[in-house]
Amino acid sequence: MNSAQNSPSTGIGSQHRPHASRLVILVANSKGGCGKTTIATNLACYFEALGRPVCLMDLDPQQSATQWLKMRKSPTIQTLSWPAGEPVSLGRLQQRLDQAGNLVIIDSPAGLDPHQLDHLLRLSQVVLVPVLPSPIDIRATTRFLQSVMLTPSYRRRPRRLAVIANRARTRTKMYEALRQFLSSLKIPYLVTLRDTQLYVQAMSQGEGIMDAAVSRHLEDQQHWRLIGEWLEVQRHLIQTMPGFR
Repeated sequence: MNSAQNSPSTGIGSQHRPHASRLVILVANSKGGCGKTTIATNLACYFEALGRPVCLMDLDPQQSATQWLKMRKSPTIQTLSWPAGEPVSLGRLQQRLDQAGNLVIIDSPAGLDPHQLDHLLRLSQVVLVPVLPSPIDIRATTRFLQSVMLTPSYRRRPRRLAVIANRARTRTKMYEALRQFLSSLKIPYLVTLRDTQLYVQAMSQGEGIMDAAVSRHLEDQQHWRLIGEWLEVQRHLIQTMPGFR
């Protein structure tokens, strides 16, 4: 193995250290259909609106984020697709990340096994967990968060975790149950995204909520600004404070 492979700056080697200036945001939940791709693509739009180059790594077998980006034809958002059937191994993930810039969003598949989850956590600094307002989703998210905290990577170095409520109608009993669940967690609960067809329509056209032609509601754009501001705080903490990386 040559010196480049052992270099901390490349992240390759026995420790697989994160790149010193790279922020990798993992969007994950074991439950399918909770909005991981919605979060990942709209977050990419948010950073694009700020003029920041961003890489979207699409690990979902359905490749919805990749198809969305093909429709968008963005010069600012880079895509890294994952070949169908290719194992989600630590080495292959690192090879993909070495092709990316300093800001990476990973759209993960549902049903990650413990080893795959540990690999992704090992290379990520922040984890965003979308959850829907239903008993099944709440239970699944509880189990997923427990799985995250039990991985070797998380136990060695806790990641910055946050939950996003997705497709929620705030004046319902189910939303109140979700709100109570999220409030009971000892991790940040960032925002509640509205239950609106606007996200579905935008996704089908390669657009996002931050696009002026899409969003008719300033409230929706403000949700993404709040998420972005929280991520900026985490980026600062990760890069400047010992123990956060």
